Order: sequence, then structure tokens, then C-alpha cells
Amino acid sequence: MNVRLLLPFTCALFFAACGSSGSPTTPAPVTPTPAPSASLDLTGAWSGTSTDSQGVTVVNWSVTQVGDSVSGTVTTRAPDPADGSCNACHRNKSGTFTGTLSAGTLTMTMAFAAGVDGDPTPICSSTMSGSAAAVAGAVGALSGSYSGSDSCEGAFLNGRIAMSRR
Repeated sequence: MNVRLLLPFTCALFFAACGSSGSPTTPAPVTPTPAPSASLDLTGAWSGTSTDSQGVTVVNWSVTQVGDSVSGTVTTRAPDPADGSCNACHRNKSGTFTGTLSAGTLTMTMAFAAGVDGDPTPICSSTMSGSAAAVAGAVGALSGSYSGSDSCEGAFLNGRIAMSRR
């Protein structure tokens, strides 16, 4: 048999066995689709502290979450109830909490209306707005910043808040 005739026949058999394009027949690896990130569920009771240009405050939230909307109540208290100072008195408030959760960040507003029963400073109102996110590696903990003002005491500057689920 002539070698010149054998070479084309051998090549034809080789390409037929490997596919006409010469590409591998092993399927490409499948890249797994990442699971959707679990959304934070903030429903429940939270407690913590806030610190700003006017001092330290004990903060408690009782909130519910529907979808990305969070709402409920907020109370603030002076760290030392026996302090007796005017500033400590302004720390004792009850109000409303509203917020929106997006991409793991809570954008929030805490509003304290004037004239609330039991408020030791009933002529004063205050509002604080800011954002907080889950603390990395912590279960049920949020940390963030805020600003705002009290109609009697002035601005809340450089506010930091740290909350934990109770």
C-alpha cells in the first residue's frame, strides 16, 4: 500500500474520532449561580447606645418589617437616670421609628414629637436620621451613623449608633 494514500485515510479517522473541529468533547465546567443573599429581618426588639455631640443615650427599638419597610417605636433614655442635668432630661423620649432596608443597609429616621405624655421636656421635639448596617461576623448587631436636632438642645453632630437584637 502506498504511504501517500494511507496518510489521508489515517487523518480522516483521527478527526472523526475527535470531532470534526478537533475540539474536546468534555463539556465545559458549570459555574454555580450564587445563592441570593439573605435579606436582613429586623423584626423584634433591639437595644444599644448612641453617642453624638450632646452625649451618650440608651436606645431601644421595637420594630416590624414588611418587605423592605421597617417601622415601630423607639425610646431613648439617659445612661444615668439620677443625673438630673437638662441634657440628660432631653434624652428621655418616646417616638416613632421608620426605615427602609436596601442592599443590607438600613436607612432610618427616629422622630420624637413635642407634647408626648410622660416626656420630661414636652415642648421639645427631635429627629435623628441616618443609616446602619449589619456588623460583620456578628449575629443580630447593627452599627451606623446619624445626625439630627432637638428643638430645645440643638444639633446632634457626629452621631454613632450600635444596636443588638434582644
